[in-house]
Amino acid sequence: MKKVKKKSKVIYSSIITCPVCGKKSFNISQVLDDIPHFGEVLETFAHCDSCGYKAHDILPLSEKRYPIKQKIKISSKSLAYRVIKSKYCTIEIPELGIKIQPGPNSESYISNVEGVIDRIIDGLKRIKTIKEEKKKEIEKLVKKLLRIKEKGGATLVFYDRTGQSAIIEKSN
Repeated sequence: MKKVKKKSKVIYSSIITCPVCGKKSFNISQVLDDIPHFGEVLETFAHCDSCGYKAHDILPLSEKRYPIKQKIKISSKSLAYRVIKSKYCTIEIPELGIKIQPGPNSESYISNVEGVIDRIIDGLKRIKTIKEEKKKEIEKLVKKLLRIKEKGGATLVFYDRTGQSAIIEKSN
């Protein structure tokens, strides 16, 4: 018997004052969604038409009581695998010494393996450092990540104490 995916349901939508620019152009909406292999979630989307500020969060409505550890070899095929990352997930690429641990402002998101790598690259590019040797290290790391996106050769690891994250192989 084939399981039918529930449709997303908008439960709240409004335009309010933007917390960044102060204009009444901040579109906010909340959507109930049922994500395969994950369960029911409440997604919050927000975007300001004036200044471009945006925010997105995913709140799982079902609880899993077991931690997960998933590993995947990065390749041209696995770049498209779906990724569900909770705010409690630690991301690691051991071959490059990259370990991103969740902090108080950690976000949940749904993307793919390529999107995770792009987020890491964006984060590295935003680092402002005074020491020139650190800048060069960051530039080298960005180049290695770009090469991994192109040729593979590394492992993406997810650790999540809540069990709310997943790397899901795309089925064709």
